[in-house]
Amino acid sequence: MAQDYDFIIASKDDYDQVFIEIYFQGKFVAMINQEKGIDNLEIEFPGDNVIETLVTRKIPLEEFLYLLKDAKIKLLGN
Repeated sequence: MAQDYDFIIASKDDYDQVFIEIYFQGKFVAMINQEKGIDNLEIEFPGDNVIETLVTRKIPLEEFLYLLKDAKIKLLGN
């Protein structure tokens, strides 16, 4: 399915748990956090305060679904 994607797993001071950033074709798509626990994952999309050349706001649906599933697996270590 997805060929040109990457994930970054990280943690910031303002997050109690780790999160995963999703990139497609080198551009930021979304972030999944586990602030409310592993059974209540949340997805965050880039706001309007970002440099537009660094994000993508369109992605094929099947690619996006694949990326979400893969990101969740990587985040939770399954």
